[in-house]
Amino acid sequence: MTDSIFGTSGIRRVFLNYSESDLMFTPIMSLEVGLALGTYLNGGTVVIGKDIRISALPIEYALISGIISSGCNVKTLGIVTTPTLAASLRFLEADAGVMITASHNTPEYIGLKLWNPSGVGYSPEQEIKISRIYDEKDFLKIEYDQIGKVTEINDINDLHISDITNRIKFDGSKLNIIVDPGNGSGCDIVPKLLSTYNINIMTINSQMDGRFPGRHSEPSKENLIQISKFLKISQQRDIGIALDGDADRVIFLDEAGEIVDPIRLLTLLATHIIQENTLSKDEMKVATPVNSSSLIEDVLNPLGCEVIRTEVGDIKVSLALQKYGGFLGGETSGTYIWPNYHFGPDSIVSIATILQMIIKTGSNLKELLKDIPEYPYYAEKFALKQDIPFTEEIHQMIINEMKETFDDLGKEEANINRMDGCRFDFEDGWLLIRRSGTSPYLRISGESTIDINHSIEMNNVAMRNMQKLNLI
Repeated sequence: MTDSIFGTSGIRRVFLNYSESDLMFTPIMSLEVGLALGTYLNGGTVVIGKDIRISALPIEYALISGIISSGCNVKTLGIVTTPTLAASLRFLEADAGVMITASHNTPEYIGLKLWNPSGVGYSPEQEIKISRIYDEKDFLKIEYDQIGKVTEINDINDLHISDITNRIKFDGSKLNIIVDPGNGSGCDIVPKLLSTYNINIMTINSQMDGRFPGRHSEPSKENLIQISKFLKISQQRDIGIALDGDADRVIFLDEAGEIVDPIRLLTLLATHIIQENTLSKDEMKVATPVNSSSLIEDVLNPLGCEVIRTEVGDIKVSLALQKYGGFLGGETSGTYIWPNYHFGPDSIVSIATILQMIIKTGSNLKELLKDIPEYPYYAEKFALKQDIPFTEEIHQMIINEMKETFDDLGKEEANINRMDGCRFDFEDGWLLIRRSGTSPYLRISGESTIDINHSIEMNNVAMRNMQKLNLI
């Protein structure tokens, strides 16, 4: 029996209509996950949303069948963003939620992500319990007259927008914004939100299409060339906003078309909130994963704000905020978590909050960020030779190989953090080597207080060692 069918962010695999292997995602697998979830809940209501991926439809029908066959009721939202699904659990007083999505992955991928009523994703402990039921096929048995009911909810985007606009108020009529939803499920709700604030908007890649014809779903630098070029030549646009397929990630571009580093923006947001509000000592906490820039401590610690480090993944950030308290969380990928709303990543709240900050201060993003330092940071990903989990043995191999190289370079690590992968801290920066939790890649990232070339060279050193270990 496997420990868990879940990865860093739910279940995520390539779709296939039928396979006997759990390495692929099939409707049969979705049916049995639905049965396992229904068995785990043993009654109640489950809200289901899906993104625009073509394979989401058969996965949805199979999932619904499994859940209602366990006696639970289902409320379907249709095509929505992941933030809207997470927020909907409070609106609809549901016991659990499932988002059918593969987030930023390429079109052939599909997956499921499970949610608690608070909006936080299922914890590893919850996922292991469901995995056990799934593996052992220990499903709840019910009679024909105990089958659950299915209800369609058609106004969930309006509820999500109203919840935000009732709390975040401003007149955006002087703002000119270009939005790139990447053909994803944010195509509807984001322009609608901006229109509510009277913002002048222009959109690109704004037709929902699960093949992502406009650009790849991940809002990375190489995938945002089009919006960046437009901002550089435009005399009218103040800011650019780009999202991934399910809109849990949001990337902002300034008026010069430059991508704003999400951790710098997270730090700016935290600083602004601290200055604008009276927070208790218990609230003065921000959570971010181990792969985020150390600039966040350098800026927030002097303000009396504690930075909680977590494993990579928005669920890990959310769980830390739930456990330790805090007013904000975020990741390098562009997810932001607002506990005052719910514990899921919410790009829609983030957009409204950042635009309100721009209006209130009368400054553009570049001006607002001028006091937030920017440390040379470099990250790359490499396809693994084998799609295998990184065991304790593999992590120790990586540490041994890297320590030997560091000794040869005369470089002494101050600390090795094994919270998620292997992070090596030095006097002049850090280096992190970890396996992606959502796809078969090795991710190498690092930061230097010297310059970007030093950061790149350290990444190259790590890359060569990973090739030597035959991992990539």
